[in-house]
Amino acid sequence: MDWLTFLSSVIDSIAWPSALIVAVVLLWTELVEAIGRIQSIKHKETQIEFSNHIQEASREAESSLPELALPETKEFTRRLELAELSPRGAILESWLDVEVALEEMGARYGIPAEEMKSSNTHMLQLKLADYNTLGKGTFGLLQLLRETRNKAVHLTDKEVKTDAAKEYVSMANRIVTLLREA
Repeated sequence: MDWLTFLSSVIDSIAWPSALIVAVVLLWTELVEAIGRIQSIKHKETQIEFSNHIQEASREAESSLPELALPETKEFTRRLELAELSPRGAILESWLDVEVALEEMGARYGIPAEEMKSSNTHMLQLKLADYNTLGKGTFGLLQLLRETRNKAVHLTDKEVKTDAAKEYVSMANRIVTLLREA
């Protein structure tokens, strides 16, 4: 084997790995942004589509909830700030506000607090149907918010986008205002 054959063999052996390394180095920022845009996670037979769920709930809120004058409360502002630091935490805290508002509403109508915490929104709708206080769309949105919160429980902060968490906080605030006015 002469030196030209050897040099050709070495170049042939390292061409693809070095091209791959150069591509990764040049496209690193684009690669990081693409990973940040991931909207679903799949592991074995489990798949979670988080951002799409928030968008669906947002569309439901726009179409079914009446326009409300939402006060800029300290709690709401704090939840939005929390969404920047811990999107998952903001979602969980906002859902707790919804649960408290449901319990308060149930107390106003004489429904025991234990029944208001039911994970079945349909049963909640049946209990409150006699009072004609909330529309069908509101119960659908409550169900979507509950499902989204349940998904957030199983995700990490890196998997929940800040914008999605802020949208959730806004919808939860809107529902809380509606429940307190009902």
